[in-house]
Amino acid sequence: MAQVPVDQRRQELVEAAFRTIARLGIRRATTREICAEAGMQQGIFHYCFRSKQELYRELIRVMVVDMVDAAVAVPDFGDDPEQCIRMSLSRVWKHATEYPDRQLAAYELTTFILRDQELSDLAAWQYRQYAEQGERLAQAIETATGTGWTVPRPVLARLLSSGMDGLVLSWLADRDDEMAEAALETFSTAVVSLAVPGSET
Repeated sequence: MAQVPVDQRRQELVEAAFRTIARLGIRRATTREICAEAGMQQGIFHYCFRSKQELYRELIRVMVVDMVDAAVAVPDFGDDPEQCIRMSLSRVWKHATEYPDRQLAAYELTTFILRDQELSDLAAWQYRQYAEQGERLAQAIETATGTGWTVPRPVLARLLSSGMDGLVLSWLADRDDEMAEAALETFSTAVVSLAVPGSET
């Protein structure tokens, strides 16, 4: 039987971890449970990840980067700032709601690591990832449209990540699609109001 590449094993374990945390909660999502979900022997986990902390970092990285990739890797950005902003946020939203298990696992992971002294630095790292990807999204919009902003890019990035974070969490709680989409539209309008021609920041 051909040996499965490590990168593929890691990806399978990451997806299994998302599902397991969403189903059982993070405290019950042991390496044994995650490997069982992935359909592989437990020993393979330590062949792919040095620790659960490394797995947690990868869960955060995959979730955040994938959402932003969904927003910026599109051929039809166009040069209209308003259309570009609305399209980008809509695609972030679509990606997030297509993978509710990932979102639920991420929120639980955040609260879990904040309560663990050995892992608490991961929470700051997690939100740095949000900020970095928020800046990446803002930069993509600037490049596509020649847009600047009335606030510094780091402030905009925090607004983008915090706004989408809150919208997704609210949606996970009530699954009210109509209200969520109305809130997303209002949030998008607020972001559009911060865009100005040229780079002013």
